[in-house]
Amino acid sequence: MRPIIRLRPETTRRGLVRQRNKIRFGWFSGWRRRTSSRSNQIRTPMRLGLFFVLLFGTLSGVSAQTVSRFPLNVLSFNIRYNTPQDGLNAWPNRKEIAANVFTAYQVDFAGLQEALAGQIADLQDQLPAYGWVGVGRDDGKTQGEFSPIFYNKQKFEVLKQGTFWLSETPEVPGSKSWDAALPRIATYAVFQDKRNESQVFVINTHFDHISETARQNSAKLLISKIKELSNDLPVILTGDFNTPDASPSIKTLTSDSTFKLTNTESLSENPHTGGTSTFNNFKTDQRGPVIDFIFVGPDVAVQRHDYLPILKDQVFISDHWPVLSRLTY
Repeated sequence: MRPIIRLRPETTRRGLVRQRNKIRFGWFSGWRRRTSSRSNQIRTPMRLGLFFVLLFGTLSGVSAQTVSRFPLNVLSFNIRYNTPQDGLNAWPNRKEIAANVFTAYQVDFAGLQEALAGQIADLQDQLPAYGWVGVGRDDGKTQGEFSPIFYNKQKFEVLKQGTFWLSETPEVPGSKSWDAALPRIATYAVFQDKRNESQVFVINTHFDHISETARQNSAKLLISKIKELSNDLPVILTGDFNTPDASPSIKTLTSDSTFKLTNTESLSENPHTGGTSTFNNFKTDQRGPVIDFIFVGPDVAVQRHDYLPILKDQVFISDHWPVLSRLTY
C-alpha cells in the first residue's frame, strides 16, 4: 500500500484546504481532469450514438429508458458506527470529513454501511442536495445498522425502493440464518435520471463478518434478488463484503451463469489509485484486505476506480477507505 497522505489545512494538492469555513478536497480537480479529455473527444459521436440507440431501441421494443451516457460517480463507504471508544476518530470528529467526500467528488450515488439513524441525520444536515433510502436492520424501521443509499436528488428521483434481509426469510425484519452473527440487509432502489429519464438499479449491502457460510448464501440470495428486482436495468452493487475478492462468496457473486457482476476495478479504463487495501483499522500502517467493492452488471462501463485514503489533522475519515468509481451506462 502506498504511504497514506496526511492531509493538513494548508495543503493545496491532494489534500484538504479550508476556505470560508468549508473543507474542499484539492485532489478532486485532478481526478476529474484525468477523465475529462476522453469524454470531450467522444462527446459528439456519443450524442449521435445515443440518438440511434434511442431510435432503434424503441423500434425493436427495447426500452430507451435504460440508456444514459452521463458519467456517474459512485461511492461505497463503510462510515464506522458512532462509538465513543474510537476516541480521536469518533464520529463527531469525522462527520464533516465524511460529508465533504460527497461534494468534493460530486457523488451521484453512495452506498453506506454501519450507518446508524443519528449518523444519517448528521449527513443529511450537511448534504441538503442529497436524499436517501433505507431502513434499520433490527426492526425494518429505525433500529440498528442501515445500509442506506444516498443519491443526488437534484439529478435523480426514486421510482422504487425496498430492503430485504440476508436470511432464509428475507422479508422478515431482523431475521438471520446460516450461522450469521447479526442480521444483515440489502437496500435497493430504481432511480430515474431527471435529465433524460434513463433508469438504473442500485443495491447496497453489508455481509456478515463471522460466517463464510452466511456470506456465500447471502451472495446467492443477492444474485437471485437482483435478477428478480432489476427488470433488466443497468445494475450497480456497492457494499462491505467482509471478505476479499478471491473468496468463495465473491466468486459466487461474479460467476453466475445468467447474470454477470464484475468488480469495477478490473473494468476501469484508467489505472487504479489509492493503495492496495480498504480496511485500515484506524492505523496508517495497516495493510489490511480489500473487502469493500463496487460491482456492475454487463451494461455498465467504468472510467475510473480509486480508494480514498483521507486523513485530516490525524483524524481518519473511517476505519475503511471509501471506494469511488466513475461509471457510464
